[in-house]
Amino acid sequence: MSQRGVRIRPRVWCFTPHPVLETKFETPAGRIVSSAGGKAHNVARQLHRWSVPAISVVGYDGGEGKAWWDLAQREGLKVWRIPVRAGERQGWAVLKKGVGRIDFFTQDLRIEPRDWKKVRDFWIRNLKQGDWWVVAGSSATGWPRGWWRRLIADVQKKGVSVLVDSRGAILREAVAAGADWIKCNLSEAEQTTGRKGVGGCIPKLAGSETTGVVITLGQKGLVAVVNGVRLSIPAPTVKVVDPTGSGDVVTAALIYGEINGWSTVRTLRKAAWLGSIHAACRDGKMCGGPP
Repeated sequence: MSQRGVRIRPRVWCFTPHPVLETKFETPAGRIVSSAGGKAHNVARQLHRWSVPAISVVGYDGGEGKAWWDLAQREGLKVWRIPVRAGERQGWAVLKKGVGRIDFFTQDLRIEPRDWKKVRDFWIRNLKQGDWWVVAGSSATGWPRGWWRRLIADVQKKGVSVLVDSRGAILREAVAAGADWIKCNLSEAEQTTGRKGVGGCIPKLAGSETTGVVITLGQKGLVAVVNGVRLSIPAPTVKVVDPTGSGDVVTAALIYGEINGWSTVRTLRKAAWLGSIHAACRDGKMCGGPP
């Protein structure tokens, strides 16, 4: 609250530790589209469309990664950089009608250990009480074991809400740190936990301090456990055009509902609905308005 009693929305910081310069080929239309990709950047882009003060953050020192940076600068949202040598991952996607989407990526990026300290210092310096911190996507390699767990725990002590949407080692460290929100799709959940099915994965993804675990199931909707209550939310039936980024729209909707004080059921239903609508539209343009 401000001194005059006006509600101030928290800032939402979206960290993409593995930015992707994506080139999408659509056949048979022959349309080629290049974009600044990365899960957390997608979340920031969607929140910005909904007038939420979101900031997209990547590692970029002004050298390699310029193509990604230039594209991101044209989108109208705030994009900040951490001055480390990280670069950009290359991704190519073939979207063929009646077949689906086929993706190709170059090898993972690497950030040197000394630069991971710069990343930590950036977040400790900039995150403030009441902010949200979203870490989404895979990560560049080179971070010391336990780095994510320690950083998540430290920013939560400052009163920052943390949502992690990833897989593997990052997600396991987020769970160990007791991140407020854990989100992933079923494949990522199974890969991370070594268990099969939603029922087997959720107990392994809920840390002692975790508010909610959300597992997306594509066209089947999502399953969540929030404050100990399990909820299954179906998705509307749509004709899928391109599912890319649908999970990121779900993440954005979760945050939107939380900062606006929605009930859990309303938030999850809206998230599942918006994720499906996004998959049914070219470039997600139907998601431009508020939820």
